[in-house]
Amino acid sequence: MIDEVTASPATLQGFRLACPKDRGPLEAEGAALRCCRCGTLYPVIDGVPVLIDDERSVFAIADYGGGAGYEGPSYGRDADRSGGLRRLYHRAARRLGDAETSIRHPDAAEAIAYVAALRPRPRVLVVGSGGLRLGAPEDRVLSTDVAFGPAVDAVADAHHLPFPDGSFDLVIAVAVLEHVADPWLCAREFGRVLDSGGHVYAVTPFLQPVHMGAYDFTRFTPIGHRRLFRHFDEVAAGVAMGVGSVAAWTIGAALQSASGRRGWRMAARMMGLLLTPLLRRLDRPLRHGADAAGGCWFFGRLREGAPVSDRDLVRDYRDRFGLGPERLPPP
Repeated sequence: MIDEVTASPATLQGFRLACPKDRGPLEAEGAALRCCRCGTLYPVIDGVPVLIDDERSVFAIADYGGGAGYEGPSYGRDADRSGGLRRLYHRAARRLGDAETSIRHPDAAEAIAYVAALRPRPRVLVVGSGGLRLGAPEDRVLSTDVAFGPAVDAVADAHHLPFPDGSFDLVIAVAVLEHVADPWLCAREFGRVLDSGGHVYAVTPFLQPVHMGAYDFTRFTPIGHRRLFRHFDEVAAGVAMGVGSVAAWTIGAALQSASGRRGWRMAARMMGLLLTPLLRRLDRPLRHGADAAGGCWFFGRLREGAPVSDRDLVRDYRDRFGLGPERLPPP
């Protein structure tokens, strides 16, 4: 919820807010926030500020009017408004689709703990939270997304984050960067809002079919994912999902492609999903295949000076990219 303020600057959960257009400070004005520099007005709906730059975002502030929130593709876990058998189908599909991979790698909670060992009570920004709350209640975690959700503190576009420079110690972006129009700009924004020596944790698909339709823009090879974070020193990185996961997605997509009829596509999707838990058990046994990974993860520290060079990335390709550790090294 937006903090009760009587004077600028406006804050959210103790974090200072900034205009996504020009980074000017925001001040409360009725049921909205106004930029002290450019005068742009941003609504606050049910305590959640909508901090979208209309001129540069694929989203528009008008999309969030009426208190109902953005109603585009099924973004987040509260988007399913179906009932009866269809709702049961959707629940079963989500449960099967969320089956765990046999590959073990550090998760967001471990990234938070790593940074907390270096900086007590670190300031954490979650970009694209999907309605899920990360961290413990005592952690200083601010969650953003482009849709309303039960754990979304602010609606914000990752291309133009509504926070001053150096506001956070850790930025988390899980299954986000495939859904943004310009992931390189977003990665630069992550670096901008991080304090000196801050960290980033990201998990991004590689060989995975399109999901969320028109809001699915990009995939990254392992070296491409590392280059995306070339302004960071790598702490650890690796494969998030393996060949078994890729096989499950591919079989499901092949079955669905056999017919355009809705009934067939729903049945074919379920057939593919039923194979998912079994095939994902093969991710680790077939782990010597980073070039055919389902996704990549990266945890790094904001570096000083020049970014990692493309020559270094290419030279170290075979030694650098693989399964990765199951746990982060000591801070």
